[in-house]
Amino acid sequence: MDCSSSSAPDYYGFLDRMRRPAAADLIRSIKSFIVSFSLDATDAEEDSKRVQEFLLTMEGTIKDHPLWLNASYEEIDNAIEGLEKFIMTKLFNRTFASSPEDSKIDSDISEKIRLLQCFIKPNHLDVPRLLHNEASWLGYA
Repeated sequence: MDCSSSSAPDYYGFLDRMRRPAAADLIRSIKSFIVSFSLDATDAEEDSKRVQEFLLTMEGTIKDHPLWLNASYEEIDNAIEGLEKFIMTKLFNRTFASSPEDSKIDSDISEKIRLLQCFIKPNHLDVPRLLHNEASWLGYA
């Protein structure tokens, strides 16, 4: 099942609502968060905490906002999901970037896997003979 097609209208509905003049205060808060977040030093744990706190604060703000005055629980939930998607899209390069430490660890693990592939074979791992496709084992080098 393709979830993207069913959630896309909700996201676009969120964006449409946010384009209304009445959303100016929300837009200011969101832009301010994105700018301040981008200026601070990267810290994965602190960044995660800040995003979650902002989303929690904005959930209360959206629930009380005139644009969502008569909104259902589902509409509010969709708005929060839309906000999260918007923010994470804007902050993607920072929040999902590999730190130098992560890159080093990834490189070390890749090297260890490459070395293990030199002598560990499927029969050493009790892999059934039917699955001893050498090409699939070499794809991890």
